[in-house]
Amino acid sequence: MKNNYVRLGGILFLIAAVSAGLLAFLNDTTKDLIAQNEAMASMDPAVLESVMPGATMFNDYADTALVDAIKAENDKFVNLQMAVDASGSELGTVIRTLSTVPGYGGDMELFVGISPDGKITGVNVVAHSETSGLGSRTTEPEFQSQFIGKDASVEIVEFDALTGATKSSKSFLSAVNNAINIYNQHLKK
Repeated sequence: MKNNYVRLGGILFLIAAVSAGLLAFLNDTTKDLIAQNEAMASMDPAVLESVMPGATMFNDYADTALVDAIKAENDKFVNLQMAVDASGSELGTVIRTLSTVPGYGGDMELFVGISPDGKITGVNVVAHSETSGLGSRTTEPEFQSQFIGKDASVEIVEFDALTGATKSSKSFLSAVNNAINIYNQHLKK
């Protein structure tokens, strides 16, 4: 009887080990493709226009030392990019950040555009796990438009939260404020 348990345990261990190895291999082979697809999605004209009107592309920020310093200091910071128009002229900074306050479904990830004169030009939700029809309404232009034109020299305190989705609204606001803090600490001239 004991030999039967040992044999079944060994078989189960072997299946689990092969499955874990296969999953690790698939994760390793697809991570670059996933990153490439995420980068392509961020270049969608609708995303570009919603974050920085007139932008045709987001370029990685040239000062990689600054980007590394921000990442070391702020674990919710994802990336820093420059928005450019068709002629290659810089329109402003785009900060990609996670929320510092979790929403109902966890962290939200946003692009926040900031003009050279320190105004929020637009926001776009990159990823979220909020409840459909409630917290997911943070992705709607009607909610996001209240942040456009706000001064990025101070955190936003007053805003119109979504009814029934206060936690998601506060999560969204925390991501915007994280971008504002990054702007003020590292980019403001």
